[in-house]
Amino acid sequence: MGEEAWEDLVERARGGAVTPGTMFGCRGLRTGRRFFAIRWHEQLVVKLPADRLRSLLAAGEATVFEPMEGRPMNGWAVLGGTADRDLLVSEARAWVESQQ
Repeated sequence: MGEEAWEDLVERARGGAVTPGTMFGCRGLRTGRRFFAIRWHEQLVVKLPADRLRSLLAAGEATVFEPMEGRPMNGWAVLGGTADRDLLVSEARAWVESQQ
């Protein structure tokens, strides 16, 4: 995900409790104090419920997020090129908001 695509996504997602911030030294989006999406090494990473994450993995639309090799982050997925980013960012926001 290039810089321009990230900025466009941020503009579409902002509003209400959503604000930009930094997580792991990367730019991200949070609702309240919890992050639901980050830009990690030119890739979009989102936090989703386990069942949704499994379906994306099975469909080949995402991979498990491992910021350090061999150490996956529970509930986080790196989105592939075919994934509907706007939809998944919205789902991630709703999921994180429901957990607060």
